[in-house]
Amino acid sequence: MLMVTAFGTVSGQILIKGHLISADEKAAMPGVNVSVKGTALGTITASDGSFSISVRKKEDILVFSFIGYTTQEVTAGDKTMFEIRMEPLVNELESVVVMGYSNKKRNEITAAVTTVTSDKLMDVTSNDIGTMLQGKVAGIQVINGSGSPGSTPDIRIRGSSSFSAPNQGPLYVVDGIIGGNFDPNDIETITVMKDAGATALYGSQANGGVIVVTTKKAKPGKPRFEVKAVTGVRVADHGHVRMMDSKTLYNYHREYFRDPVLFEIDDRKFKEARPASLLDVNTNWLMETFKPALLQNYFISASGQLDKLSYYIGASYYDEEGTFINTGYKKINLRANSTYKFSDKVSLTNNINLSGSKTLSADYMNIYYSYTSMPWDNPYDADGKPRSFKNANGIWSKDKINPIQAANNSELSNTGFSLDYDLDLNIKFTDWLSFSSTNRLSASSYMDKQYYSATADNLSYFGSGFVSSRNDVSYSGITTDLLMFRFVKGVHSVNGLAGFEASGENSDYIRGSGTGIPEGLKVPTVASGQYSIEGAPVSSVMQSFISQVNYSINNKYFFSGSFRVDQSSSFAPNKRIAMFPSLSAAWNISSEDFMNPVKTVSNLRLRLSWGKTGMKDIGPYKYMEQFRYATQYNGLPAAIPYQMANPDLTWEQTDQLNAGVELGLLQRINLDFNVYKNITKNLLVYRDLPPSGGFRKQWQNVGNSENTGVELSISTTNIKSTNFTWTTDFTIGFNKNRLSGFGSDTIQNANAYGIVQIYHNGGTLYSWYAKEYYGIDPANGSMLWVGADGTPTHDYQAARKIEYGSPMPKYQGGFATEFKYKGLSLRANFSFVSGNKIYNYFRRYVDHDLQDVGFNVMMPQSNWKIWQQPGDVANHPLPQNAVNSYDPSTRFIEDGSYVKIRNITLSYGLPSSVVTKLKLTGLTISLGADNLYTFTNFWGQDPEVSINPANGLPGYAEFKYPNNRQYVCTINVRF
Repeated sequence: MLMVTAFGTVSGQILIKGHLISADEKAAMPGVNVSVKGTALGTITASDGSFSISVRKKEDILVFSFIGYTTQEVTAGDKTMFEIRMEPLVNELESVVVMGYSNKKRNEITAAVTTVTSDKLMDVTSNDIGTMLQGKVAGIQVINGSGSPGSTPDIRIRGSSSFSAPNQGPLYVVDGIIGGNFDPNDIETITVMKDAGATALYGSQANGGVIVVTTKKAKPGKPRFEVKAVTGVRVADHGHVRMMDSKTLYNYHREYFRDPVLFEIDDRKFKEARPASLLDVNTNWLMETFKPALLQNYFISASGQLDKLSYYIGASYYDEEGTFINTGYKKINLRANSTYKFSDKVSLTNNINLSGSKTLSADYMNIYYSYTSMPWDNPYDADGKPRSFKNANGIWSKDKINPIQAANNSELSNTGFSLDYDLDLNIKFTDWLSFSSTNRLSASSYMDKQYYSATADNLSYFGSGFVSSRNDVSYSGITTDLLMFRFVKGVHSVNGLAGFEASGENSDYIRGSGTGIPEGLKVPTVASGQYSIEGAPVSSVMQSFISQVNYSINNKYFFSGSFRVDQSSSFAPNKRIAMFPSLSAAWNISSEDFMNPVKTVSNLRLRLSWGKTGMKDIGPYKYMEQFRYATQYNGLPAAIPYQMANPDLTWEQTDQLNAGVELGLLQRINLDFNVYKNITKNLLVYRDLPPSGGFRKQWQNVGNSENTGVELSISTTNIKSTNFTWTTDFTIGFNKNRLSGFGSDTIQNANAYGIVQIYHNGGTLYSWYAKEYYGIDPANGSMLWVGADGTPTHDYQAARKIEYGSPMPKYQGGFATEFKYKGLSLRANFSFVSGNKIYNYFRRYVDHDLQDVGFNVMMPQSNWKIWQQPGDVANHPLPQNAVNSYDPSTRFIEDGSYVKIRNITLSYGLPSSVVTKLKLTGLTISLGADNLYTFTNFWGQDPEVSINPANGLPGYAEFKYPNNRQYVCTINVRF
């Protein structure tokens, strides 16, 4: 309690004295900061909690602040005495963490769990939370594999464990129910669950970890409103890629005419083949096809309570123009959450989320030609309009494609709509027994269209045109019904849950396409040739038994066990059931009596967990024999064998072991350290089969994958005073992968260009396997490889193959720091990755040693040197001796390590005195820059390369829609 007496004015000042005690009135409060808001006046309380301070006028505001206590503000006014309790802040260990099926206090958690609040997420402007999480949670790798509008990143928690499964990312749980859609503006908190102590309760869906999303709800008090407007500009980030201009490329082409015997350039032949008139045109294709683009995001919300009803409504509009011409993404989202309390024992929650989106995508080949097209070609005609290269003369670019004309005469669009409706019923039967039923119905529809005009420059459809339309419709439902109990007797507490969960999904699609398209018409019904129609329904169901028991003693010792049984239609009848147990424990050492003298330690906990999770998401019918009806026999439909049956196909299962320690010091430092070992068995592999068997493919269970690693998170409050605060957050995670259980089997996975990844005992996931590049022969500038005996050879075919790293990093993490002075704050976020190897096949096309003279060339690194005469120590060959220089080899495998300035944000919140006069509760203005700069030696577009097998070989870099830098201004008004 604070007792303050005004003793009068001295020289125009008011002298105020007082005394501070704790909220429980048991102790005086020495060392409390006492200041006059908006001035430099200040003091601290004495050992007995007393203080004295002078203010200038009765409108001055006194501020009382102390670490671990709620900051209090009191207006001097005319009063002679004030009574204010110095309330302690809610202990972080007492804060509630949403765990999906249940909520727990942080000091009760026995698993590796990280919570990120919305204020730390929203410093980055994005329509996807993966981008927002980058670098903020130890053990999470977030890869923005594409900058295409509306694209989503790859997310891996504690590494990858499977190499054929299309979905290795985390399971999303929205408001306690598996799956669901949401808008980032509606997020209250994100909980990342990383070990089986937390995730085993989700069984076969949790191999990639679990991300629990809690959306905003009404808070006690008067109705609250929020309006936020974000606008800014995006520019393409081409990394180190700078393509040669006309003059630079012209001079570089002289090397193509260097005599391989005399080593002299034949200028006569060069000028005959490359006339000087080429320099009259200097097209910067990247500037012509990539333009600054507008970004807009508008959000409004309202929340409040009306007697027994609480509500939250949020609506947002997101508009992201693409930096590549004629691309973009728009989305509108509406969420309404409401809870009605019939009584203290019964409540009903209704949540609904509606969203609609439209995406305009870029054709991969148009991105490709934007980099490779020659600067000697003019993309425009005499009227300044994009012209076709296909029938034009004097075109130097290979394939004669003008990507600007092609983009203007084609369209790749996707229009989507989704609906989620949640109905939750909660009944409290007694003080110790309650029932919860959470249910969701979901429906979605997407229309995907492709259109190429007959006049569009295109390798396949020039002269004929092409159109296709595909409509996907899906609907699903899930219900989770749980009985929950809680007993407390003395120092003992037991709680838990048991129940049933069932889910099902049905989807269907139909697609029609054809060629021979009349100009100006874009629907399949006008096609006059090469008709194609396809479609098929897909359905799957799963049912589960769920149980968990938690036991604690004296709020110091915590034990938890869970058991889940899943039954899925994705596998054969004899393999449909899998069991997922877990055991975990925690010890709150800081709650022990012997820790009372240790005042510097505010928290010390040990955790240990073990459990099983699984993975089934390879799609339905994969265990069955499959045929394709793609031909005829004697005029009748005929099927071609495609996928061989495997009735023994079963679940991937991961045994997870985790040990962790949490340490809090001086109410300023929080440390979380974890060690883990995850072993995934029965890896699901989609294997090629020998042609002699008739079938091309088969799903098999082959081998094991082991991930071991350590994670560290450190949060510190470096400085905390009345007006100034400096905090930092640091995360880092180390992971090592090892394969086993393959026996003598070796699996090679190759793409269409002969680039190979290999899997075997003792190897790692996604390990590159390529011919070993040695260097450039100083004698004649030819290519050298390493032969089978380890000595250099000029024969590419005789070169030995070696394993040469993996795209999985050795460690990754992030760093954030924030400075706050009064209402002004500056925050910066960094992310980093190290030890990964990227196959940079992008260089095959734009660093081609003049083996593809119809392609432009990227500007070289400062240490690159082309061979010109005997004795040269070079890393690029003489063009005439560059045979096989761009064929697959370790030459193009590069270090993908980087440090990225993820975000810098400067924000200012108006003082409360100004906000009050405006009849608001808060007004914040901020300026931010995202994806500002990447420090890397990787010589390509971006070292952030997709590691999702569904997108091709993980870690394979070619031409991608580049990531973008964005600069935004945000205004947030609350009232």
